[in-house]
Amino acid sequence: MAKENKVIKAGIGYTVGNILIKGINFLTLPLFSRLLTTEEFGVYNVFASYEAILYVVVGLSIHTSIRSANLEFKGKIKKYTSSVSLIYLLNALILLLIASVFGNQLSKLLDFSEVEIILLVFYSLGASLLALYNNLISLEYSYGKYLAASLFNSVGNVLLSLVLILTIFRDQRDVGYIVGGTVTICLLALVLLLSIYKQAKPRINKAYWKFAVKYSLPIVPHGISQVLLAQFDRIMIRSMVGNAEAGIYSLAGNIKLILTILTDSISTAWSTWFYDQMADDNINQIKERAKELSLFFVVLAVGLLALSPELIFVLGGKNYESGKYVAIPMIMDAFVLFLYNIIVPSEYYKKKTIYIMFGTMAATVINLVTNYIFISKFGYVAAAYTTLFSYICYLALHIIISHRVIEFYVLSIKYLFIYSSIVCGMAAFDLIFINHLLIRWAACAVVVIPLTGYLVYKTGIYKQIDTRRRR
Repeated sequence: MAKENKVIKAGIGYTVGNILIKGINFLTLPLFSRLLTTEEFGVYNVFASYEAILYVVVGLSIHTSIRSANLEFKGKIKKYTSSVSLIYLLNALILLLIASVFGNQLSKLLDFSEVEIILLVFYSLGASLLALYNNLISLEYSYGKYLAASLFNSVGNVLLSLVLILTIFRDQRDVGYIVGGTVTICLLALVLLLSIYKQAKPRINKAYWKFAVKYSLPIVPHGISQVLLAQFDRIMIRSMVGNAEAGIYSLAGNIKLILTILTDSISTAWSTWFYDQMADDNINQIKERAKELSLFFVVLAVGLLALSPELIFVLGGKNYESGKYVAIPMIMDAFVLFLYNIIVPSEYYKKKTIYIMFGTMAATVINLVTNYIFISKFGYVAAAYTTLFSYICYLALHIIISHRVIEFYVLSIKYLFIYSSIVCGMAAFDLIFINHLLIRWAACAVVVIPLTGYLVYKTGIYKQIDTRRRR
């Protein structure tokens, strides 16, 4: 019971903190979308897409091995983390050498300057080290340290980027945005790395490196495929349509940030809790919590679907208004991704990372092929629907894989069908009445209010509130 309370407290801490911290980026989005042109905004977001790919290459997804390494090398996890961090530095050094030798060719290929390519490597290194640190502290549910690091990164990025955009980079505001983010995350990574080294000196340890590479290497294709699935549509839109359209598409993608913030927060606590419950063979407990969490997310998704057209206008203004047609399928992406994050810890727990790789790669191939076909025929809006289709395939594959490795469904097929039907039905309704605010909001209330009431009753929250009042 004490452990479960600790998990709940950590989950709430991660969620509230993520909303406050990443909410800073979301709330400042209207500012940056107006300071930058749609073309500059598109360039910055395509840079972020490439960074997400390179982040996987630099870190080799070693951060995913932390929980299993904690079981494999009991009492030595800090030494393990210190040692494997050297792999990150080595990979970054190799990439910097490649960038310096083949800078001109890479510049033409990626349509970025050689300086921006160097920044790309440093940003990826900083992001991968931050992920390693966050996975380490999550073992103790240290959400306070997580929040401190994330707060510095968010606030520092916003403030420094604004200063650079308004001063040195007034004529290259997209570059100013890139430099601001890179400098901030690299400074943070340096501080965190030194704190890790203070607890355990960095040394090459063959046993640690062998375990890390064996566990994580199969996840690298999965990680790259996952990023391609989430990000490559922006790169393809920039290449096939233009920077402005990539900018509009990217801003619309920030709508689902509201849901992905919660997904990241919940999955951080859920994964550790899931490991504990699997070790104790509490299968029914896992199923019940998965059902409740998924229903909670249905309520959030339905609410956000109804609000999305107005949010697009608030975030970007008239220049981004056409983004409302891609926001709805993108929110559905976030819902599907949440279900994936509830299910996939089973594959990590069983160390079946090779299955994760094949499932994600298959979905990515579907995404790339359908993007190429439909973007050229129907424009950038089509990318939102091809990506959604790919995410559905992605989820379906991992449901099958998860069931095979643990022999039960984390979220039963019955509830998966019910929840998905509600979200899909409301998404279709909101698209039909996309220009009728009152109709959308009224329909949302009709669905959300009873679902919320049922969720409160099912989870017993009202009993806890009543008990506290009596005390």
